[in-house]
Amino acid sequence: MAQIVAGRHRSPERYNPLSELKLIAKESAQPAVKGAAIVAASGGLVATFAQPAAADGQLAAPVNAAPSSAVVVGPQSATLKTASALNAIGFAQQATTHQVKASKPLVIKDVVLEKERSEAKERADAAERAAQERRVAAQRASRTTQRTPIADPAPSASGIVGIAQSMFGVPYVYGGSSTSGFDCSGFTSWVYRQAGISIPRTASAQQASAARVTNPQPGDLVFFGYPAYHVGIYVSPGRMIDAQRPGTVIGYHSIWTTPSGYGRY
Repeated sequence: MAQIVAGRHRSPERYNPLSELKLIAKESAQPAVKGAAIVAASGGLVATFAQPAAADGQLAAPVNAAPSSAVVVGPQSATLKTASALNAIGFAQQATTHQVKASKPLVIKDVVLEKERSEAKERADAAERAAQERRVAAQRASRTTQRTPIADPAPSASGIVGIAQSMFGVPYVYGGSSTSGFDCSGFTSWVYRQAGISIPRTASAQQASAARVTNPQPGDLVFFGYPAYHVGIYVSPGRMIDAQRPGTVIGYHSIWTTPSGYGRY
């Protein structure tokens, strides 16, 4: 009787998902006729990947994985299944991490631009404050110059100016021509008379008879209006001695407006 020899069989190997994945990738390049086999194999691969992930708690759950019951034919089925398998073992998480890293340079650029805008605004504000301070200083200097009194000549014992100075404090009196009170032309005619010079009584008559000059000297007459409605005794640029108006007294006063002319006797 012939002896029956038992044949040798390969011991069953443990299922390896990564080997299955490599096989799918290799077969995806073959003609479409193998598509059904790839679908079946890849479907089993996705199911196998998903189950150990849930059991071990180490692999991420599949992202947008196609249901195992879906039927896809052709080489594209292997591509879809391969993507699902890659998602199942964590590639989706890595892709998200790369997206976050790619967005960091944009955030840094925004921060730099915002800082530059802030610094530019600070420089503009500082320049505006400096310009304002210069304007205020110029205004203050102008007011100080305007308030600085013009130096008046020292009193003298002789001459037209000296005689006029001797009447400081005498009040204005309309029509007055004595030391108890003067009006403008009464004062000038009295001062000239004390110096030995006879001139008309009224301002317009004094203007008409005086020699007109463009470069006045102390003691010349200052006329306002034509015919003149007011007259004073010139002292220095911008200053004169006159009987100004009711309520005032003889003294130094500003030449408040442009004179109509100057006269000399």
